[in-house]
Amino acid sequence: MLGALLLLVSVGHPRVVFCCQPTNDLYKLAVQLGNRPERVDSAGLKLLRLGSGDGLLVLDGNELTQELRQSFTTSGVRIYLEKVSTGREPVADTLWERAYVSSNAFGPDLAPGRILSIGRQKLPIYPAASPMISVGRIAGFDHLAFGLPPKSTPLLWQDGATVLSASAPLSRFAVARYAPAKAWRPVIQHILNWVGCSGEGMAKGWKPAVSPTYDAHQRLSASAQALAVKRAAEWFTRSHLLVDSAADQMYASADQWQDRVGPIPPGNGDGSLGMLEGYSSAVDPNGFQPVRWYRRADCNAEAAMTLALASSSHEREIGRRLGAYIVEKSSVQHLDSSKACFGLVGWNDQPGSRGNFYGDDNARYILGLIGAAGALKSNKWDDSILRCILANFRTTGTNGFRGDNLSESEIERLGWRHFFDAPTVNLAPHFEAYQWACWLWAYSHTGYRPLLERAEKAMGRLMSEGEGAWTWTNGIQQERVRMLLPLSWLVRVSNTAEHRTWLTDTLGRVLSHQDPCGAIREEIADLSHGIAGPPTSNEAFGTGETPLIQENGDPLADMLYTSNFALLGLHEAALATKDPKAVQAENSLAQFLVRIQIQSKTHPELSGAWFRAFDYGDWDYWASNADLGWGAWSVESGWSVAWIASVMALRERQTSLWDLHSGFHPSAGIVKQMMAERAP
Repeated sequence: MLGALLLLVSVGHPRVVFCCQPTNDLYKLAVQLGNRPERVDSAGLKLLRLGSGDGLLVLDGNELTQELRQSFTTSGVRIYLEKVSTGREPVADTLWERAYVSSNAFGPDLAPGRILSIGRQKLPIYPAASPMISVGRIAGFDHLAFGLPPKSTPLLWQDGATVLSASAPLSRFAVARYAPAKAWRPVIQHILNWVGCSGEGMAKGWKPAVSPTYDAHQRLSASAQALAVKRAAEWFTRSHLLVDSAADQMYASADQWQDRVGPIPPGNGDGSLGMLEGYSSAVDPNGFQPVRWYRRADCNAEAAMTLALASSSHEREIGRRLGAYIVEKSSVQHLDSSKACFGLVGWNDQPGSRGNFYGDDNARYILGLIGAAGALKSNKWDDSILRCILANFRTTGTNGFRGDNLSESEIERLGWRHFFDAPTVNLAPHFEAYQWACWLWAYSHTGYRPLLERAEKAMGRLMSEGEGAWTWTNGIQQERVRMLLPLSWLVRVSNTAEHRTWLTDTLGRVLSHQDPCGAIREEIADLSHGIAGPPTSNEAFGTGETPLIQENGDPLADMLYTSNFALLGLHEAALATKDPKAVQAENSLAQFLVRIQIQSKTHPELSGAWFRAFDYGDWDYWASNADLGWGAWSVESGWSVAWIASVMALRERQTSLWDLHSGFHPSAGIVKQMMAERAP
């Protein structure tokens, strides 16, 4: 200690001293950029002798006493201080608050109004007259959409002539996964320059802890797609979402967490106890994200498909177990044949949810099982598949529309024929389209013609009304891409000029929004037809479901609602029609998705998956994070990862989902049983 102290005192030129752990991100970056900073711990801080022009950074929760601060500032030392909460200050929770640049301190590289993220933190509130960066509830994609918020919390400010203060550990920018990286670099460089370090070379010096696998223009090898499929399958096995015995015991008490969003399970299961839904969007100060503790029917079936398509026998066995769990062991299926709900599947296994029957969720459960059964070359679930298709069909009206969601109580009270004979119209592809795809696939195997007739009638109504009349959920683009699958399969069973025109027109509208990098850009339509439009004020941010964009033109691809299903639809369209435009669009989108697959050494629970949001303009995971359920950094096991990886696996096999389970062979009499006297 004495030798180190003598060394510190003897240095005659300006010095920069970090009081922090050796693992601190800012300290490591300063060294990496060619600076030669010194480092002390909290004990060494008290022994420092610094003079005019020297720099001091007090980080990692180390405290700078008022006496020491006065001594250093009087001596002309330039200080960067991450203020430690005393526990007496009021605290801001940043779950629905983001940072924004509130001064011109960073020059043209970071203009006022630019939005940044520090994840979720408990932020102590300190007074500051003119903060450089503030935190508040703000709407917008990457810039303030409605001006300054009524309330804000200082995040970074100049505290006197020679002190720069922060109310959050900005020096842990990499560990805490501050985003977007491009926007944070000028801030980090400003802090380094403030204390006398060189911040040059920031673009090369800081690589985010979680990043895309490839750069935008990096050449992909011929095996890149196969590797992406392999990595996605491996992700499931280490994602901590596959339930083991410990997590199974925790599952029963998960209602203690709001919306059942809780800690990451400690272990990884083998599929025999099912799978949790995915990772929620909030990022904690250590860079981790909480998990949604639901065993959803659709996600489990979709993941079973991905794993069943894997090249590894170990992963295929996990896929088989996962499919067996959701079909044979879980409570999601309604198996009492005397009930009107017979054959339907609840959206998850919780008592209050298994009686909610979303048509889209049931459809993707069916499609996932079709894919899993086909990949496993098994007929074990064929009866369950057909029963679920017909259970949804018989609760669909004469026009081929079912509505967004039906409940067990209303179906049992009214009986299924009430819904089958109702003149329901619901121009909402998000909720209806994949049901039509299931009916067409079942028609091709059973010959039960009402399946074709009602699907064709519904699609005809939807196409004739035009998308201006459609109800859209989080954007109009997702409604367009949902139509690609049923229209492609309609052409397979009824290849008329009209049906080909429907598909060609829809394909054209989708492709008009495909960026040269392959991304499908999001778009918002007439807000009067939207269920979940963008926030209309700062106060509305984080209060409901929303798109990832604030306005049309934001360079955003959505892997939860659009790009994932676009890849499936384009793949099936390309194989059904051989249309060169569909083939090219599919290839371009697949390459984009390969590029943006998550890679991370420090977060193996994320590496190999796909986040919901990607800003292809800045090539980073970024978006408006306003969505109450699924924000920018969410990872959805079924909807996102499973469909992207499964379609890539189908591409590798040069086959389609339509053909994968060509050996479908359910028991005779199921149609007659389910449809009673309405069977042909």
